[in-house]
Amino acid sequence: MLVVRETDERLQGMIATLLETGGTLIFPTDTVYGIGGSPWDERALAQVRRMKGRADSQPFTLHLPSIEAIERFARVDERVRRVLTRFLPGPITFILSASDGAPPSAVSKGKVGIRVPAHPFFGSIMRKLDRPLFGTSVNRAGEEPLSSIDMMIEQFSGVDLLIEGNAGTGVPSGTGVPSAIIDLTTDPPHALRGELPEDLW
Repeated sequence: MLVVRETDERLQGMIATLLETGGTLIFPTDTVYGIGGSPWDERALAQVRRMKGRADSQPFTLHLPSIEAIERFARVDERVRRVLTRFLPGPITFILSASDGAPPSAVSKGKVGIRVPAHPFFGSIMRKLDRPLFGTSVNRAGEEPLSSIDMMIEQFSGVDLLIEGNAGTGVPSGTGVPSAIIDLTTDPPHALRGELPEDLW
């Protein structure tokens, strides 16, 4: 495992190569660290499932660099678009109707979970790459998400790249609390995890 700070100038090229070659990475977000890779790469998907003890049938969340990228992977009407613009980037995973462009690894029953983290790693590096990541929290299935870099290295040594957040940026690498999950495919919307924001519609 290679450990690199998010401010390392080599990082963009390293991630581009990793995503093309089926590698896996641990990355900072505005909530908890994520583990993932290219959502179309079966090798990366299988490796993360194996390391976490995660069922093959359980979909991953798509982590996107911008709100604009959402409509490549989800069907969005004007009302949903207003909600996304209001709350993203931010610590919420929204469940949306999947479009034909959504990778199968992120789709279940026609729905896709999408995150746009409010973190400089996504706002700068991933935005320049303009690539989605599949992601899930860094923990074994049924356990709490890890916050210690040392523990991540110890328990997930099979990961190719670990990006250490908050490297002199002044921006916290995460709250330590997993994102809320809000299903916008139902009317009214409902919270699958966390609190439903007031006046969502």
